[in-house]
Amino acid sequence: MAAWVVCALCALVILKPQEFIPALEGIPLVHAAFGLTLLCVALDVVWRRLKPTLAPQVVYALAFLAWAALTTALKRPAALEERGLQLATVAGVFLAVAFAAASPRGVRALAITLVGCAVVTTAVAIVQAFQPYGCMLAAPDDWEGKGELEPDGRPCETNLDCRKDPPVPDGNYRCERPGPLGTSTIDGRVRYRGSLADPNELSLMAGMSIPLAIALAERRVRRRAPAAPGGAVPRAPAPPRGARLRPALPLLLTDRLLSRAAAALRALPVVAVIAAIGAMVVLSRSRSGVIVYLAVLGLTFIRWSGTLGVVAACFIGPPMLLLGGRSGDEASESSEERVELLREAFEMIRRTRGIGVGAGQFGDESSLGLTAHNAYLLAASETGLLGMCLFALVLYASIKVPLSIWLGDAEVGPAARRFAPAIFVSLCGALLGIFFLSWAYKDVLYMTLGASAALYGAARAEDARISVRVSLREVALVCGGMFAVLVLLNVLLRFLG
Repeated sequence: MAAWVVCALCALVILKPQEFIPALEGIPLVHAAFGLTLLCVALDVVWRRLKPTLAPQVVYALAFLAWAALTTALKRPAALEERGLQLATVAGVFLAVAFAAASPRGVRALAITLVGCAVVTTAVAIVQAFQPYGCMLAAPDDWEGKGELEPDGRPCETNLDCRKDPPVPDGNYRCERPGPLGTSTIDGRVRYRGSLADPNELSLMAGMSIPLAIALAERRVRRRAPAAPGGAVPRAPAPPRGARLRPALPLLLTDRLLSRAAAALRALPVVAVIAAIGAMVVLSRSRSGVIVYLAVLGLTFIRWSGTLGVVAACFIGPPMLLLGGRSGDEASESSEERVELLREAFEMIRRTRGIGVGAGQFGDESSLGLTAHNAYLLAASETGLLGMCLFALVLYASIKVPLSIWLGDAEVGPAARRFAPAIFVSLCGALLGIFFLSWAYKDVLYMTLGASAALYGAARAEDARISVRVSLREVALVCGGMFAVLVLLNVLLRFLG
């Protein structure tokens, strides 16, 4: 029961129906869903449907978010209330997912929810891409058009067309494509709304859902027959003497063809989802989205087919690289902007002596008014070097959990065996994608981290021998690796001038 309630909570956070359904406006749906989740978790624990288990990343995640709040209190006390509420919301969603979905059914329900949200946002973006351009009015201070845009019904081809005889004199007009659910493009790039109003963030979220969609479509893993002594393959028992032997039938006359046809039919929905997400990534013109899309597909293909998977990825990669992403002056300007933001991040680290400027304060401190566009440097510049290490440990522990369950010798059920590699590949895509995005406190990221913690609880419920810990040696290696990344980025920035 708790699992489906927390799934509803995740769907509310991602899709934000209260923003485009007037009847839901002003209703605290997220708070109500969170409170109901706590109640259902308590009931499931009392009824012994759930066994609370503390995954290793939970401690590091809470420590990182608490440290982020402390640095904000030290450096920008006036912003503590706003940022503290944001951090508390992220922590609440993370804990709710980690504990409420900590069962085989809960992990599967969570995967269905995340894939369903990706399908909805992808469909909205694709429909958006085929709408005619129209004049849209943005907020007076939203010159980049990143917020909500209101259409005024006039067709257009450029922004200048919208400034001819406008209904609102001196209005901040843009020429964009309107879409379903009150969405619109930004500079012609498809997107969703709310926390996924950035095309890059929408592409990353959708790309992270691909391994989960594939896991949902996989057949349940059959238990292997026990091997005979000495490693010999057990033979089928000999037929009794005098029994009539059934002749071996050709392939077309057996059920093998039917089973293969059924498997192909089961794969059609997930193939359609993967293709739709790929089309959306191309329409979003997100370079980081293309990289994540190819990375998760490549890892999945390699896991399935080994060398053949590499060959398949080589066929998909070139068209995506050719069609996806931006080019020309727009791409060059974006790259130069990101380089300048990285330089400012290092300057904030030096200026605060490694303590940080406070959570959510990078945009106020930056001369460009933007965030770092790199979650690792964002964590270092806003929460200091200690916060950067804690953030890295959250990611490391979250990846270690599904990897240990996947490659370990634990006796877990089919759900854990299917979703362990899927969550691992999804997190690998996330770690790659957040190198280009400011996702240090992103709710979607912490839902996936919570899915890893929920998988740990589900696996522990089936095999109590499972234990994943982060040793002091691993802590030192992770922190040392993050400092090495800082040094390499600093050297690269000096090389670029």
